Amino acid sequence: MERNDSLLIAASYFWSDTLNAFLFGHGPASPSLVDVLMLTGLDISTTDDSYLRKPEHKVETRNIGGWSGYIQKYQRTGPAG
Repeated sequence: MERNDSLLIAASYFWSDTLNAFLFGHGPASPSLVDVLMLTGLDISTTDDSYLRKPEHKVETRNIGGWSGYIQKYQRTGPAG
């Protein structure tokens, strides 16, 4: 299913970041997974099993003196960019 940009733009006018719901004249309405599918075209049916895999990157902090040692080892100086 392709993303429906005009529907997404129209729905954004009724969205409340504070309540995480759509605000209509009759009251708030929370989006369901089917609403997410219709508005964004995101895949909601595939199982996310990424948490089962071992992390590819491990932050080594114990052998360099904890977080302060990590910061000292990897900090950069000069202009940001």
